[in-house]
Amino acid sequence: MATRRVILEAAARVFAENGYDKARIADILREANVTKGALYFHFTDKQALADTLLTEHVQEIRVEPDAVKLRELMTAGYTLVDRLQTDVVQRAAARLTLEQGANQLDRAQPMLMWTEYVEELLTVAHDRGELLPTMASTTARRDVAEMIVGSFAGIELMSDAFSAGRGPSPLQHWLTVFFQTVIPTLAHPPIIPLLGLASAESHAKIVQSSSAA
Repeated sequence: MATRRVILEAAARVFAENGYDKARIADILREANVTKGALYFHFTDKQALADTLLTEHVQEIRVEPDAVKLRELMTAGYTLVDRLQTDVVQRAAARLTLEQGANQLDRAQPMLMWTEYVEELLTVAHDRGELLPTMASTTARRDVAEMIVGSFAGIELMSDAFSAGRGPSPLQHWLTVFFQTVIPTLAHPPIIPLLGLASAESHAKIVQSSSAA
């Protein structure tokens, strides 16, 4: 594995465990088992490490193109849920984005990147006739993209609070409920049966299908 990635994943483990303010370069060096020179060759300081995690984690979630763009949107959401449970980079980025304090970090940037990604999917969905006429304007699609990203962040916060020390995260279930509630208000009725909205079990099928693509 390239040194840069080793350092980034080590920083992710430290940030995920301690948060930004309590994380120390010494901890990251020890976790990565590299020298200061190696770390500073790739990253100027702790903030640069955090900023990289905040931006690169968005790019890592983009999924295989789907003929039905609303289904691709759902796949991206469910894939992110899975990765939050298995990928330390995603967990660290989520903590850095939602963490109070650490005001020097540009926490708006990943939110803007996610919003642009969702808006892009909604725009293609509109062009392919998947969306209701209420979604015809750029402003409407932008507003809905911001609402989807903001809602996911809120669901994630609630999931962390509800699951802390009390068992599995309910994030997957709540995301399904969110999609079941919101997608029918956006989609033309003939599209809805293609989306697998009926139950939480559709999540596993969607992600499995995406992985096999």
